[in-house]
Amino acid sequence: MLRSATNFALEKVIDGVAKAAANMSDAGMLRIISLLRTLMPADWYTNALNAAEKFVKEKHPGVEAARRIGRSLSPHVRKMMVRNFVLGVLIEGNKVRKKFYDEEGFNAPPMLMMSPTSVCNYKCYGCYADGEDWKTELEPELIHRLVEEAKGIGSRLISLTGGEPFLRKDLMDIMSKHRDVMFSVYTNGSRVTPAMLDSFAEWGNVHLSFSVEGPQEFTDDRRGAGAWSIVMQQMDECRKRGLFFGFGCTASRKNLEAAVSDEFIQTMVDKGALYGWYLNLMPTGPVESQDLMLTAAQRYWMRERAGVIRRTFPIYLVDFVNEAWLVGGCMAGGRKFVHINSNGDVEPCMFIHYAVDNVRNKSLREVLRSDFMKKLREAVPHDARDARPCPIIDYPDRLRAAIETTGAYKTTPDAHQLVTDWAPYLDEYGAEFGRLDEKHVANVNDPELVALRAEMPRPEVPLGVEVGKRYGPRRDAAKETCGTGCGCADTAPVARAPESQAP
Repeated sequence: MLRSATNFALEKVIDGVAKAAANMSDAGMLRIISLLRTLMPADWYTNALNAAEKFVKEKHPGVEAARRIGRSLSPHVRKMMVRNFVLGVLIEGNKVRKKFYDEEGFNAPPMLMMSPTSVCNYKCYGCYADGEDWKTELEPELIHRLVEEAKGIGSRLISLTGGEPFLRKDLMDIMSKHRDVMFSVYTNGSRVTPAMLDSFAEWGNVHLSFSVEGPQEFTDDRRGAGAWSIVMQQMDECRKRGLFFGFGCTASRKNLEAAVSDEFIQTMVDKGALYGWYLNLMPTGPVESQDLMLTAAQRYWMRERAGVIRRTFPIYLVDFVNEAWLVGGCMAGGRKFVHINSNGDVEPCMFIHYAVDNVRNKSLREVLRSDFMKKLREAVPHDARDARPCPIIDYPDRLRAAIETTGAYKTTPDAHQLVTDWAPYLDEYGAEFGRLDEKHVANVNDPELVALRAEMPRPEVPLGVEVGKRYGPRRDAAKETCGTGCGCADTAPVARAPESQAP
């Protein structure tokens, strides 16, 4: 009886928050914050809600991004977002993670990232999955088991990447059976159909991050002719259905300036994208890192530019690496997530192609206990700002130590370059960005920093220039059926897939 009364009260609060979100006036937003306080009494949530209340009262530019979300979502998707994210991830999930901490002595991650397949119908230079075994797949029953285990430790946000996840025909069935978790799917959009979008609108627990590289010429350069038009079509369809969707973008020397330009961001807002994720192109896979990675100066410029965008455009924007304080620092090693590749190997993140465990013979809880994950969590830099968070490009010596002292094995053929060939370059790179950040702390108006903020530092790589080596062709591999026998590569595209071409 008590449980039923509690559930009824929670449902009333969820309904109240969802309805208030439809009216995103200042008064409506303050009502949402008040309602959330009844659900989220913990100190860290209270501090966040106090900050949100302050932003509303001071009319912070970022408040308009929240208004766009409330007004753009369909009533059902809006309610399911409140149920699955606020109640599931932040509240119920946090209770389970607290129990996990009491039992294990460290935190369980709120998110699990997995690649059901490494097969892809695109051939993008610098892809972190390049070099992975295309013939391996996570079996459907294994994915179901992992989702259940994730819920059992409080990880209620499941992120699916690849390869192209929707080359798996069975992915829809998997997501439909777990309506009590949120699925975030990173996709190129070419295998998403109107019927699939109708299902997402009915379920309310799936949101799509469409991969783009900036404006059309930059997206088509990396992803193939026609890639941009496919994403634009899919965004229109998502917007019609009131879905929660956004974009994901990899920043490199080719596209940096265009990818954070006013023109591109305004296009994303006009198309209805409600958020944007940026990641630096990382030194992983077969591409030569020195040729495509942002320079340290470009990385500083991007960090400052992202703040300007948030003050100017009504869209949630997170630069995961350069503004890591927005997500609590480096997320790898189980702090916020781990990545399970298509072979079942558990990597600290999708850019670190090393593992010591495989989920086919160990549970998630056992994997998180490993010395490798423990050392990665300890290696994550912690300072008051989380401005230099990454063990790959900020403190590569810590990553090497974790790999070398735990006997971690490489999960792709070229993974060893992180700890061998590229080590001197990465050490120098990390030191140079550290120098710029220390200057920023000492004097934000230092002449060198003022000059860096004024104009994007060169060098850059022109469009149409092939950079580095790579395995391939990935698109040919997509013609094969996957290892599970599901016939995934036969899925029909919503539009013509990009032709394979030299970027």
